[in-house]
Amino acid sequence: MPRDKIGQIRQRSPVVEGDMRRIFSEIHTGEEQPESICNFVLPHSNGLRLFTVDMGEDFAEKNRHNGCSVRGAREQIMADLRDTLKEQGYRLYGNASFLNVDVLGTLQKIMEHNTDYYQSDFQYDVTKLQEAAADRNADRHFFWLSRGSGTWCFAEPDVYISNTSPHNTWNYYGAGNKSEHVKTFWIELKGMRDEKVMGDIVELDYQKHLDYLCTHSFEPSAVEIVFKNPNDVRTFSYQEYDQNFQSIAQRYGTVERVAFRVTDPYELSRAAIEAHGLFWDAAEPMDIDTYVKRLEHDRLHDYGYTADDLVLTGPLDAEKAIKNGLACYALYPDGSKELIPGREVYQERHYRGALFGMTAEERSILQYFKQDCIPLFTKEEMREICSLAVQAGMENDPARSRLLDKIIHKAECMLPQEEQGYAPEQENEYNREDLR
Repeated sequence: MPRDKIGQIRQRSPVVEGDMRRIFSEIHTGEEQPESICNFVLPHSNGLRLFTVDMGEDFAEKNRHNGCSVRGAREQIMADLRDTLKEQGYRLYGNASFLNVDVLGTLQKIMEHNTDYYQSDFQYDVTKLQEAAADRNADRHFFWLSRGSGTWCFAEPDVYISNTSPHNTWNYYGAGNKSEHVKTFWIELKGMRDEKVMGDIVELDYQKHLDYLCTHSFEPSAVEIVFKNPNDVRTFSYQEYDQNFQSIAQRYGTVERVAFRVTDPYELSRAAIEAHGLFWDAAEPMDIDTYVKRLEHDRLHDYGYTADDLVLTGPLDAEKAIKNGLACYALYPDGSKELIPGREVYQERHYRGALFGMTAEERSILQYFKQDCIPLFTKEEMREICSLAVQAGMENDPARSRLLDKIIHKAECMLPQEEQGYAPEQENEYNREDLR
C-alpha cells in the first residue's frame, strides 16, 4: 500500500497497543467480521498498535493477488512478521537519546562507526551546526542522517516542506536499502559552552517519521532568496521560482541562500512540535559509547556474524590497518572469519562485500595511525626499542612475556613496512610465540 495511506491509518485511534502477543490476541478471524474489514499491525514506540479499518467492499477483490500471504500457526506468523518489520527498517525497541552533550563530538562517533565512505561530508554538518549554535536567530532544531556513503544535515522546518531538496533527500533513503544502514537523529541545540556545540540528540525510528511526513508535509508557497551581490533579499512565489530559477539568478546575481515559506507557518510549527512528543516518547537515555557498541553489534548480527569476538571496522580503517601490519579479518554471514594477509586480498574481499573486524586491542593501536601524527620515536629509536624488547624476552620471564610481546608488536608496526619483523642478527632464532 502507498505510504501516505498507511500514514492516514496511523492517525486513527488504535484498537489496542502492546507486544506482539497482545496484538494477536485481539485479531479476529474467520466469519467473525466482514471481508472488507482489515487489521493493520504497525510499530509504535517500543511496541505495536492494532488498527481495524473498513476498507470498502471492493478492497479485498482488488488486492487479492497483491503482495504475499503467510499461512500457518500463529507463532510462525508472528516470527515472520518480526522478520518482515526488521527488513523494512522498523525497530521494536526504544531509541537512544543523548542529553546535554557535545553535539559534534557525539555525532562524529556515530558517523565514524556507521558511515564507511565520504566521511568528509560531516564537515559540512559541523559548519552548519556551529553557525546555528552561535546565531541566536538561527534554527535550533535539525535532522541528521548517517548512511553508508555520507551524511546529511537539514534544518527541521525544511524537511516538512514538500518539493524541497531537504524533504526529497530525507524521504529518498526510506526505500529499504539495507546496505546503507541509515541512522537518523533529531537535534536540539542549546548553545555554546567552552567552544563546544551543546544540545540534545534523539535517535529516530526513520520509517515511522517517514509515515508521519505523509500526513504532515506542507506545500511551499513562496521562496525567499538572498543574493550575494549586492546582498539583496527578494521573495518570489514558489511557482515563479520553480519555473524561472535560471532567469532569476541571471537577473539578480549569485544566489547565496534560499529559504522556502508556507502559507500557514503556524501549522507547520505545530506539526513539528507534535512530532517532538513522538520522538521523546520512544527515547531512552544512553551514553554514546554504549550506543556505538549496540550499533556495531546490530550491524554484525544483521549481517550474520554473531561471534562477538571482534570489533566492527570500516573498510577505510581496515585498509589502513593492513597497510600498517595490524591484524584485520574479513567476516562472513555464516559466522566465519579470515585473517587478511595483504592489500590484494583485502581489495578482493572488499569487492565481494565482506565486513571487516579487529580485536579491541589491535583497534586501539589503529587509532594512532588514524591521527596522522609525527611519531614520538625516530626509526632508529624504534629499531632499538624492538631489539631491547626481544633481548628481554629471551630471559623467559613469564610475568613479563605478554607485555614484551605487545611492545614488540607495536614497535614493528611503527617501523616502515619493509623493516617489519626486524631483529638483530644474533636474535634471528627468537620466536615470539615462546613468550605466550
